[in-house]
Amino acid sequence: MGILRDFERRLEGAVEGLFARAFRSGVQPVELGKRLVREVEDGRTVGVNRVYVPNVYVYELSPGDRERFANYEQALGQELAALAVETARERSWGMLGPARIEFETAEDLEEGRFRLGSRVEAAEAKADYAAAPVGPHTAMLPGQRPSQKVRAPATLALISGGQPVRVYPLGAAELSIGRSDQSDIALSDPGVSRNHARVLREGDDFIVEDLRSTNGTEVNGQPVRRRRLADGDVIKLANSTLQFRREG
Repeated sequence: MGILRDFERRLEGAVEGLFARAFRSGVQPVELGKRLVREVEDGRTVGVNRVYVPNVYVYELSPGDRERFANYEQALGQELAALAVETARERSWGMLGPARIEFETAEDLEEGRFRLGSRVEAAEAKADYAAAPVGPHTAMLPGQRPSQKVRAPATLALISGGQPVRVYPLGAAELSIGRSDQSDIALSDPGVSRNHARVLREGDDFIVEDLRSTNGTEVNGQPVRRRRLADGDVIKLANSTLQFRREG
């Protein structure tokens, strides 16, 4: 399932491999993700014009597993919330409020086992739900209709001396970045690997992925393996700087 593969990739990018070292035993993050997808599907109810699913998901973990999750709970919760939303959006299901993940300790659970429950927690009433924005952790709200992705134009601008010196349209499904002449964005920077990174288009989102380059890839000063881009994000590859820009 594509959304689960994306979930695993984002986990790696969120904490740069720390999950793999922390969870060699006990509950594994991907198990939580797989169970969450089933919970979203099992929790659906049919409304007048749309199918709705819960937006609050509560994981009960053993004391040992909860302790191991302590340092990564926030990052994991954010990725699980995004997974719940993606599962709903993929099927054009709605939520009555933003998705949220909660973790609790259950003394009766053995290490490696967990429980997951869910509930509906409606967002505060608004005068016009149709005008309510849909954020990265929110599926469709009442009054909103499924719509085709707006393929807003996007570009990567090569920055030098604080000014753009070349602009690359992001029209293809994938764009390669590297020192190789065969790269879609070829950078004459000795610190850049021949095949350094790539930008992928997923629906109307753009993702930058580091291709195990020697000097790594940064977004807004933070090392990343994989990151969803927002307007104005600055991508640094060795001594080269690219800025992601999009209209609308």
